[in-house]
Amino acid sequence: MSMRLLLGWLCSLLLGGSIWFAVAGLPRRWSDALAVSGYAVLLGVLGSGLLVGLRRDVPGEGIFLATLPLLGVAIVVLLGVGYWRSRRASPALAVTVPPAESLPRWCWVLLALITLRFAFVLDEAILRPVFAWDAWNAWSLKAKTWFSLGQVPYLEPSAWWQDGGSAGRTALAWRYPELLSRAELWFAGAAGAWNEGAVATAWPVLWLALIAGCAGQWMALGVPRLHSLILAYMLASLPLLSVHAGLAGYADLWVAAALSFAVLSWLRWVRDGDRAQLLLAVLCTVLLPLLKFEGAVWALLLVGLALLVQVPVRWRWVGLGVGALLVVVAVIGSWLLQLPWLTLVGDTLSGAATSGDDVSRVTAAFAFVNGLFGQNNWHLLWPLLIACVIWRRDVLFRQRDAALLGLLVAGGLTALLCLFVFTPAAKWAASETAANRLVLHWVPLALSLLALLLRDVQWPARTQPSSPR
Repeated sequence: MSMRLLLGWLCSLLLGGSIWFAVAGLPRRWSDALAVSGYAVLLGVLGSGLLVGLRRDVPGEGIFLATLPLLGVAIVVLLGVGYWRSRRASPALAVTVPPAESLPRWCWVLLALITLRFAFVLDEAILRPVFAWDAWNAWSLKAKTWFSLGQVPYLEPSAWWQDGGSAGRTALAWRYPELLSRAELWFAGAAGAWNEGAVATAWPVLWLALIAGCAGQWMALGVPRLHSLILAYMLASLPLLSVHAGLAGYADLWVAAALSFAVLSWLRWVRDGDRAQLLLAVLCTVLLPLLKFEGAVWALLLVGLALLVQVPVRWRWVGLGVGALLVVVAVIGSWLLQLPWLTLVGDTLSGAATSGDDVSRVTAAFAFVNGLFGQNNWHLLWPLLIACVIWRRDVLFRQRDAALLGLLVAGGLTALLCLFVFTPAAKWAASETAANRLVLHWVPLALSLLALLLRDVQWPARTQPSSPR
């Protein structure tokens, strides 16, 4: 790994950490320190991609040196804002970390297993070239083109044909969001060449960041450290999650991280009234539609539920009306600006995005349920979650954050079920391709719901045998 690539990673992590510092200040608890390590990767890498988009005139490895001044200015400004806010809040910047509860010695085994799995997925991502169809067709294709030619626009095929190909390029996935492609361009520029191993390193690092960020937020929400560590290992051991870390190139892992961090920060604001966490939730929510079209749907679902919760009961119908109005405004605005996600939704609902014979709803429903319970993608996560919901159903009525998370997870899975059963997208569910990838977006939150349901469980302590007299 070259020094330039290490510098690129260091700058991205500094940018992500600076965003947390400017919003929430220095971490003063172990949970926040762990959460920062997760959020810094997501916000830093994608923030670097946003800055790369400001230098569209620079091709090749020059994009790295051209973006560095912008990134440096952003870091300095964010650090200045964070320092100013911290000085206003307290004259001392000393971090006070309370003593942590002791953990059994066998917990080191779980940490070692997570580390070992990270080493395997990192090795896989570095050594394997990008070859997954959607990854190469949608995201890496644009990044490699931009590395060679500069950030030329991608046009609709008919517009590109009429233009003669001089003003841009075209592809089958020309309308996909481009933030992740620009993040890939950032790492390629840092590597000094189109090095797919260097670009793919971001996926296993994000995998580890997702685990750390979720564990930190679980502890901040009152989940015991031992529970958080066990659930972090469960998240790390899920097969399809590891596949998306090692088989780099897909955007689904990034959507899962952004959605999980947005929801967990929002729940911390609901629970503790921490406005900094609300702002972090807003930042992560804004990233969702910039990563993938489904991210726009999840953002609308999260914002709609948040608005509904915060509106007083007597104004609940007004809140529903405002939420519906915002959806209409978003759709009309997307239509006027010709944003591509609206076209893709229309093609999916009309059947234009699919080809071949129609698939029966029964077949699609069976394939979707089989992906959750019959295959080896998620181990026993979904049966375990259903059993815990039944066992701890009283928690959903007593604890607001658990109830809201339960509603959100149920709403997301219901939306996917309707998509893959009642629309022409049933073909994708029957072929067992896209369905499991979209379920991946909700898997970390499913484990988060499990964490909140088991938060107050007191497991029976092992009794020590009495010593003989």
